[in-house]
Amino acid sequence: MRMSVAPKILVGLAGAALLLQSQRLTWYERLILLPKAQTVAGIVVDAEGKPVAGAHIDHSDVREQESLFTDDQGRFQVRTRAPSVVVRKLGFDGALIKTGAVGPMRVVLHTATGSLPACHEKCLGLESAKSMFCFPSVAGVEVHGQGRMGESTSRAFLVATRDGPREILLGSGPMWSLGIPYTGDVWESIDYSEKSFAIDDSEIIDARGKTIDGKLWRYLGRFGESASYYEMDARDAALADRFLDGACIVAKQQTSGR
Repeated sequence: MRMSVAPKILVGLAGAALLLQSQRLTWYERLILLPKAQTVAGIVVDAEGKPVAGAHIDHSDVREQESLFTDDQGRFQVRTRAPSVVVRKLGFDGALIKTGAVGPMRVVLHTATGSLPACHEKCLGLESAKSMFCFPSVAGVEVHGQGRMGESTSRAFLVATRDGPREILLGSGPMWSLGIPYTGDVWESIDYSEKSFAIDDSEIIDARGKTIDGKLWRYLGRFGESASYYEMDARDAALADRFLDGACIVAKQQTSGR
C-alpha cells in the first residue's frame, strides 16, 4: 500500500522547509521502516576507483546531518531503519543501496552524462515564469487545464490505462518539490535507477522504480518543479515515458504560455 498523489503533494507543500533541515518522514514512511536499525558502512568511489568525498546519503531516518556525508576518503557509516538509501553527489548519477547487505560496501558513482535539450518548437507546459519543463504532444496523452494551490501551479496529463486514467502530474512552485523522489517510493522499489544532469544552476534527477506488484513509477524533477507518474503497468508506462522522454527546457527569458 502506498500514498496517493494528493497526500504526497500536501506533504511537499506543507513540510518542505522542515525536510530541508533533516530527513523527516511522512506517517506512511514511518510504517515501512525496518523493525530494527542496521549499520550501513562502506566507501564511495568513482568509475576510476577514486574516493568521492562529500557524497550525501539520502532517504534515511537519520537526523544527524554530519553522519550523512562521505569523508575525504569516501567512507561513510550510518545506522538506520531505512530499507534502502540513495548515495548522491552533484555531477554523478545516484546509486541505490539496500541496507540489508552484509559487510562493508563499495559504491560506485558514475559521472552524469544526461541532458535535456532547449525547447525550439511548441510544447506543453505551465503558464508560470518559474517553470522550466515542457513536453511534446503525444497521442494517447490527454492535456488537462492548469490549476493553482497557494504559490504552486500544476497541470495533469492523463493516460488511459486498463485500470482507469492515470496522471502524469507536472507542478512548479517554491514549495512544490525538493528535487528528489519520495522516500516511500524509493523504499518500496525492488528495481530502481536514477540519472542526474544539470541545467544552468539546477540539478535534475530522473528516477524510476518498480514495486513488488510490478507497478512502475517515475519522477523527473528539480528543486521547485517535477513531473511524475505512479502505479502504471509496463505497457501504460511506456506511453508515459515517451511523454517524459520528450522533455525540453524553456529558456528563462521565454514566457511560459506555450
